[in-house]
Amino acid sequence: MQLKGNRLRLFYLFGALFLLNGCVKNLTNIKTVYENNFESGNPKGITTAGWLSDYSFGEFPFKKITNFQNQKVLGTFNNSSVNLTFDTLPSHTIIRVEFDLYIHDNWQNNLWIMKMDGEYRLITGFSNDSTIQQAYPNWFNNGPTSPAGNQAQEIYLPGACSKKNSIRGTSVYRIVNSLPHTKKTFELALSDAGGARNDTCTRSWSIDNIKIVTLEN
Repeated sequence: MQLKGNRLRLFYLFGALFLLNGCVKNLTNIKTVYENNFESGNPKGITTAGWLSDYSFGEFPFKKITNFQNQKVLGTFNNSSVNLTFDTLPSHTIIRVEFDLYIHDNWQNNLWIMKMDGEYRLITGFSNDSTIQQAYPNWFNNGPTSPAGNQAQEIYLPGACSKKNSIRGTSVYRIVNSLPHTKKTFELALSDAGGARNDTCTRSWSIDNIKIVTLEN
């Protein structure tokens, strides 16, 4: 009886090890390849571009990191672009990008764009004006519009400039987007369009808490 009991325990032990080994093989390997909350004041490889003082479009010669609501953000931007590139990503099958997007001041369903590896991942519009609907979460001119601030994490923040005394001057969205991806190289590009060039007081945007991870089964 004792021998039978020992064999039974060994059977369960080997069975458990087999199941554990199978589960481990199927676990997703997640690696954080980039993370920045900008509190250090370091853009960490992010380049920003827009209209310069000589009216040419080019890379800003200074760090675009400012204070908003007692924290640092990358911005503010108007008719500008934010770019981040990688050359040596680890082995992976999916790449995921996530960040907080701050929509400041007088947005009236103005255009905002996200591209990953040259592929459009989001072309949409945001609004802080309760009388004007926005495209987000749908694409611009593709699907029904929604009330201003729809799916925002916060809509009752003051603006960064022209609406700094308004309780509905900034809305915040958590943007998360994943892309099937296996290349070692990757490029993230964010941009906007509309309104007067470099008029960041009338309308602008910024980002915070950006995180990029690779996943592999």
